[in-house]
Amino acid sequence: MKKNENITGFRKFLFYVRMSLACAWRYWRRHPTALMKASQLTRIFFKHKLKRLASGEYKLDFYLPRYPSQAFFTALEDKVICRPPRPVSVVLSISKACAYKCPHCYQRKDDPHELPLPVLVENVRKMRDFGIVAWAVEGGEPLLRFERLEAVLAEIAGLEVWVNSTGHGATPEKIRRLAELKVTGVMSSIHSVDEKTHDAFTGVAGSWRRALDFLRDCRKAGMLAGFNTVLTDREVVGGGIDRIMSLAAENECDYIQLIHPKACGAWMGKAFDKSLHAEAVRVAYEAQRHYNSAKSRLPTILTAQVYEESPEMLGCCCGGIDRFYVGANGDVQPCEFVNISFGNLAEVPFETAYARMRKAFAVPCEEWTCERRAAEIASAAGDRLPLPWTETEKLVDRWKDGTPTKVYGKMGIYR
Repeated sequence: MKKNENITGFRKFLFYVRMSLACAWRYWRRHPTALMKASQLTRIFFKHKLKRLASGEYKLDFYLPRYPSQAFFTALEDKVICRPPRPVSVVLSISKACAYKCPHCYQRKDDPHELPLPVLVENVRKMRDFGIVAWAVEGGEPLLRFERLEAVLAEIAGLEVWVNSTGHGATPEKIRRLAELKVTGVMSSIHSVDEKTHDAFTGVAGSWRRALDFLRDCRKAGMLAGFNTVLTDREVVGGGIDRIMSLAAENECDYIQLIHPKACGAWMGKAFDKSLHAEAVRVAYEAQRHYNSAKSRLPTILTAQVYEESPEMLGCCCGGIDRFYVGANGDVQPCEFVNISFGNLAEVPFETAYARMRKAFAVPCEEWTCERRAAEIASAAGDRLPLPWTETEKLVDRWKDGTPTKVYGKMGIYR
């Protein structure tokens, strides 16, 4: 059986040449300007390791659909052909059901009610038909509400679909069903290399071992696997990234998504040491460059949000620029770390909430909304999140645009 393989150096260069020729053949006659814009967009991912999958497909970036899938070309067309350009991905929560007590949970203060299943499925279809091709489906713990998870996955089978799960509630039958529904990969939260420290963080004994066993079983079923990891600034500065990368490599994981601490959800209003945070951002940024270079022989690829959303990459992608978030009760948010709502899908059509959000986030900017606006959101928020549309409307009306993202400025697709 073939294994996944990371590609660097001259082989990676040849792949990009071949991909460019394939795009030229596809777009040149019908959309001649699209070729240049597609080249500008995909070229920034050359800084990443290229992953060749056992299927023969390629992953340029954790967040991009597999090449040469139809989902990949739809993602390009969302940006370079559609006017106005469309987002590529959504993080979709299907339930708040969860036995864990993670102190940083961005859903902690959300309304616990679930969007009725028929309404959820209807809106999944709308988003799919709109052009959303990269999906992160999560809970709470989605395996605890498996009938909802199955219904959603059946609508998006064949697209780029990742399931975020702790593994709590996993069975061989459920894992087999995920594979049957063509799930691309699974991500589990691993926040420490030490089992006891991780279990203390989640508040559930055995959660560390359960996550690793779940990832192993999903890999055996043919899915990609990785860690969702939140490290404190002090842990990052103290070498925590190297340790967690080694653990992921030992467990044959494909990716680590490293998420820096956010003052949102259960941590709403939390103050971070600014100088320590700045140093942690620098360390994570450099770690991304190292682990995506030919110097690193580890099979695991690091995807650090501080790098992916840096000015030299795509900047802040929230608000329907590249991604957005839909909470379990139906609130449409700019991202899971920005606790404001542009409408609830039980009350307004997706099109309405989306249009409101895009008006507020009209131009992609370099500054991270989750940090830049955290204090304002915390000041406006009460005990229940996200901030409802009636209050969100007042808040975003006062916001000024930040520094436009360079790559999208060069492409000229946002006006």
